[in-house]
Amino acid sequence: MLFYLSLFIFLGALFISLQWFIGGRKLLVLDTYSTDISKHSPPFISVIVAAKNEEQNIYKSVHSLLDQHYPHFEVIVVNDRSSDHTLSFLMELKEKHKNRHKLQIVSISSLPDGWLGKNHALYQGTKHAKGDWLIFTDGDVLFSKETLNKAINCIVSNQLDHLTIIPENIGGTIAYKAFHSYWSILGVWNFIQLKHAGVGAFNMINATVYHEIGTHKALALSPDDDLKLGKRIVKLGFRQKLGFGKNMIRIQWYESIPQVISGLEKNLFAFMRYNTFLVILFSILLFLFHVFPFIGIFSNDLLTRSLFSATILLYIVMYVINIRFVNDKPWLVLSMPFNGILFIYCLCRSAYKTLKRGRVKWRDTEYSLKELRRYMKNN
Repeated sequence: MLFYLSLFIFLGALFISLQWFIGGRKLLVLDTYSTDISKHSPPFISVIVAAKNEEQNIYKSVHSLLDQHYPHFEVIVVNDRSSDHTLSFLMELKEKHKNRHKLQIVSISSLPDGWLGKNHALYQGTKHAKGDWLIFTDGDVLFSKETLNKAINCIVSNQLDHLTIIPENIGGTIAYKAFHSYWSILGVWNFIQLKHAGVGAFNMINATVYHEIGTHKALALSPDDDLKLGKRIVKLGFRQKLGFGKNMIRIQWYESIPQVISGLEKNLFAFMRYNTFLVILFSILLFLFHVFPFIGIFSNDLLTRSLFSATILLYIVMYVINIRFVNDKPWLVLSMPFNGILFIYCLCRSAYKTLKRGRVKWRDTEYSLKELRRYMKNN
């Protein structure tokens, strides 16, 4: 029985790793593109930032945007009901930065029914945008000065309607970095098998296409608005590419494992479409594929042990290849079973907390689970 299970796990891991490797070869690395935009007329870009209580990060983030070497752009920051010093830092930038004329500050004091806060904030930002291209981002993302130049060259070279970039992780404890490495491989595979992508830190979309897909109105109650944005773009036949922002776009998502557990509470059950059966199914599969091989290698049967060892070898190869995209270490593969268990815990915790409350809490605002489920069903 254990032999057949080891064979199933190995064949499944082989399929997934091949899918990840083949799909990964098609992904872009933003830093490989030129900064020279003299060969074509650079279009106007509107960068739209949703910010709620981002006093720790907003100054550095917006400062890095205003420092762009790209000639034609504006930065629209939507201060979404912040109760901290977010607005004060924005006003300081508006007063002192050499490119302050490029900064618009839009303040929102209320959230209409039928909207998630971030989705509504980004939509309000688009109402003030003059750009041929829109970039949706968050208030804690840091940008290299050449990011917009390289992004435009990437768009032109690949004839894209939508470019979405996975940012480079910075900082955090060793345990968090190990989880991020695991999460990055799992996340990229998810994008590859879905055949569409969207990353909230950097979604760059042609303004005309954005309106053709229905704007954020079509995503009003989607907690995974970035992914749903990408899905609608592909569904309507527009051209999309996913890439990595190593050295160009950086973020510290979390600092420690407790922050990871808390931060994923909102999203994970949503990724399962608020379906308890899917939570149970994926938890079982994650345990079998990412945890059990590290137990199975101690089997007394040579063939069974060999299959589990081959499965782990596949994972080691994936971690080594992943260095091309992220600044992580391949030895972090040793933490894979622990991170698999952690991810299962986060997934189950997200489902349990949401079901118990009957609501999802995000940025001090609560949303009815019944309403979110109904929205998911209809979209």
